[in-house]
Amino acid sequence: MANKEKLNSIPLVLTALIFIFLILISSVASASQVATQVTRIGNGSDPAIYGSKVVWTDDSVIHVYDLTSKTDTAVNSSAASHPAIYGNKLVWRDESSGVPRFTVYDIPSGARSYITKDIDNRSIPSIYGNRIVWSANYNESNYNYSIYMRNISTSTQAWIAQGENPEIYDTKIVYSANGRDIRDIFMYDITTKKTELISPYSSDLNNPYIYGNKVIWSNFYSRGGFIQMYDLVTKKAIDVTSDNAGNTLPEYANSYADAGDDTGTHIDINGNKVVYSKSGDDQFGYAGVYIYDIPSAKSTSVYIYPRETDTTPDIYNDIIVWGIDSSYGGVNDTGIYICDLSVTNTLPPIAEFTANTTYGAAPLVVRFDDISTGGVSTSWIWDFGDGIDSKHAMNATHTFTKPGNYTVGLTEENAAGNSTATKPGYIVVTDPNIPVADFNSKITEGYVP
Repeated sequence: MANKEKLNSIPLVLTALIFIFLILISSVASASQVATQVTRIGNGSDPAIYGSKVVWTDDSVIHVYDLTSKTDTAVNSSAASHPAIYGNKLVWRDESSGVPRFTVYDIPSGARSYITKDIDNRSIPSIYGNRIVWSANYNESNYNYSIYMRNISTSTQAWIAQGENPEIYDTKIVYSANGRDIRDIFMYDITTKKTELISPYSSDLNNPYIYGNKVIWSNFYSRGGFIQMYDLVTKKAIDVTSDNAGNTLPEYANSYADAGDDTGTHIDINGNKVVYSKSGDDQFGYAGVYIYDIPSAKSTSVYIYPRETDTTPDIYNDIIVWGIDSSYGGVNDTGIYICDLSVTNTLPPIAEFTANTTYGAAPLVVRFDDISTGGVSTSWIWDFGDGIDSKHAMNATHTFTKPGNYTVGLTEENAAGNSTATKPGYIVVTDPNIPVADFNSKITEGYVP
């Protein structure tokens, strides 16, 4: 009899576990659909975008996708990586001959030429107009590479400076190099041939990008780095993705004190928008693809991924393209994705949220997570039901100090409209001073007399 009762309890346990598993699957599926206007256009890695064309590599073959005609064209290539595009000019690192070189490809005609001088297996091209810049030839004595520029219209090439990871915009080249302490960000003016130190202080600074009078870079002083932005006109720098505060999420209470320092691995800037990959969870949001609006100084999630996933976002006007950087781990996904912000913002959000706990004694700390669908939200207002409202970027953590049943609501809004999700009596807070009935017994099973 006793054994039969224990066997009967197994199906009940399995049923409960299956039910919990289905809930978790449902939650994850909802959380990944922050922006519904996300389209998979191919498979591969290293995507870049200019105008109506997206380029990437798939199994070392270059692909060119036309956003207007929605056609994918594979370019005859092998051992290709790190493509860059400007207008109808495409350049990538080519190791098909066994020796690193750059292939320069004209998309309309299919004509190609090669850059073979001062290229190594770490050289990554950046192109603007007829100029291509890159770094190569590491110097162990000063811990720097050399930066080179080639004008493909005149077939002339020049050494620019000591440094690495250069990016070019118009007549300006920005790059990272050993400076005052660890690494600084410098800018070279092609017209005046003058170099300027633009980072306000030295740290582990790298991955600079430039657009107009704005320069962004990653500060890798801690973990995966955070983004800083410098204005060439005002000569001032700000932190974009970190306020140097600790992670306030309850599950990270005793963890690292550097929230936002998981946003430096992949960044880009175009117009008034900065896109970046976020690989962790904190009060600033979940891991995923994010866009930072410079005028409003607000970050918005574009697509959510599991923690420790690094994406590779690039942006041109309202189009964001990204893939997954598998070298950092995370999800096993080879997709190339695009999100058209102009289309997404024509849809209102559909508010929905969840909480990490809904029952407990006061003071009860609860983490609320936005799992909305529809268009990308630009504002969030949380109503915790205790007279306290919170304007928060996507997620919120709130402490309920008094016993009671609390109705929680979330209102989300974008240019297309707003939506409210309300859950009556969602949070139940008990009095910590009320005794809880409990008992124990030395005898837990047996046979009747």
